[in-house]
Amino acid sequence: MSISVGSNAASYLNYAGNAYGAGNTASKASPASTDTTDTSSPSSSTSVTLSDEAKAYLARMAAEADGEQPSVATLTTGARAWFDQQYVALGTSSAMLDGQVAVDFSGQTRATLSVIADNAQGQFSTDEVTAATRTLQSRFNDAVSPHVVIARHTGDYASLYAAASDYLDQAGSDEKATAAWKDQKQAVLEGLAAAKASFGKAPVTGNDADPVRALLDKARTQTSSSTDSTSDTLVTNARAMLDAQADSARDNGKDLIFTGSRQTGQQVDFTDFDNRTLAVMALNADASFSAQEASAAKAELNQRTRSSLVSAFGGNGIQANSLALLQQYSKMSSEERSVLGFTEDYANRIVANYRTAASIQNSLGSGGGLAAYL
Repeated sequence: MSISVGSNAASYLNYAGNAYGAGNTASKASPASTDTTDTSSPSSSTSVTLSDEAKAYLARMAAEADGEQPSVATLTTGARAWFDQQYVALGTSSAMLDGQVAVDFSGQTRATLSVIADNAQGQFSTDEVTAATRTLQSRFNDAVSPHVVIARHTGDYASLYAAASDYLDQAGSDEKATAAWKDQKQAVLEGLAAAKASFGKAPVTGNDADPVRALLDKARTQTSSSTDSTSDTLVTNARAMLDAQADSARDNGKDLIFTGSRQTGQQVDFTDFDNRTLAVMALNADASFSAQEASAAKAELNQRTRSSLVSAFGGNGIQANSLALLQQYSKMSSEERSVLGFTEDYANRIVANYRTAASIQNSLGSGGGLAAYL
């Protein structure tokens, strides 16, 4: 039975393509002025005494600016200081709470996370090591997940393991020297060999260090949402958040509004609503929201999706762009896909584009040239 792609999904394909083209055009703009005339006024000198942590941070920044890999000691000192600052700011004393990572590692480099996870200098707690290890796995998952979608559609698990191997190879020299990296690299190479020998199914490496198998197992058991909340819970929370905004608007002598047409009201703020919550509101299965609320939630979700697609199109060529689209698709909850019209057929079309581009590239790379397609 064939499934048609929803109208929204089709429009996103066209929109993303147009946006990508516009981005390429913008990148060709003329360079900025090179006038270096100094118009600043002189100022008196000031003597500043830096802490050891600040010195380590500056040393790390200077090394990264020069394209050098900071030393393990420098990364360790900086990470230790960062954890201590986080605990003060968050009012906690652990990087893990209730089994979940409780600090924001988004600003930390892969090299820093590797140093924490390896803990060779013994400066980090068990919870800190666990949090860094999980974050490293999460970043691996984000990079490799689009290849999981392709592998499951095509049976080509060898390419999945090859992508994982490429990701591991992007590590710095210090990370490559750790036992964890060596174990993962060996497991991935074993998986790659097994996948090449048995096309059409994921190899069973039996190696606990295999990050691809961990990703496949996680994808098999997880829900499509970034949270484990039920739709009923999301509805309840969203209703409470909207009511709180309405109460705040009344306190200000205004009504909560959902369009920009009424200038006297207080505009709804969806900043704290995640995409799945917006989708549940737009679907409005149990009529917990008004028509205006549901429509506004859908409009916000549409805008976010357009923006994320534009951001994702930083690749060069059909293969890179197809992976970006698949990554967006794989991160969507079932509710989001339903609202936006992203069906399984949408993923199939993207995979087909990817396979065509890969086939042409492989033919050209092997010397077949364009003649093979004429």
